[in-house]
Amino acid sequence: QILELIEKLKVERNLSVIFITHDLGVVANVANRIAVMYAGKIVEVGKADEVFYNPKHPYTWALLSSMPNLATSKHLDAIAGTPPNMIYPPKGDAFAARNPYALEIDFEEQPPFFKVSDTHYAATWLLHPDAPKIELPAAVQTLKAKRGKLKLWQKILKITMYLHLKLIHR
Repeated sequence: QILELIEKLKVERNLSVIFITHDLGVVANVANRIAVMYAGKIVEVGKADEVFYNPKHPYTWALLSSMPNLATSKHLDAIAGTPPNMIYPPKGDAFAARNPYALEIDFEEQPPFFKVSDTHYAATWLLHPDAPKIELPAAVQTLKAKRGKLKLWQKILKITMYLHLKLIHR
């Protein structure tokens, strides 16, 4: 009901909304653009489809792998370790200690944003031209493979929500 109210206000008043949440299921259904943050910094930003179906940062992979949805198996992956103490921020990439794909440089230097497309950027050394090529986590591969079906369900949900709001607003 809250999401419907937010959507109604967006439409009625031609507003933009900044929605802060850990619930990627909600994000998938309400956001046009997504910024993924870790330890107070944006690590990936792009259109919703880009971040969900072509994620580039290992933290984004971890979030998607730990999210129950139509594309994942019953097994959900937990993000290992604990977040850093930001009173004493770590050197380099704050996610490095929890990142199974971390490179040596991650522990020394904060990565810059690398351009994936004109609307999609990620701060990960894995996008550097000299970085090793790695295989995406299985849950992310599955999500990418089922993209068409999920996009159809998202469109149906958005249309249903829109029609519901129009009927309520009569």
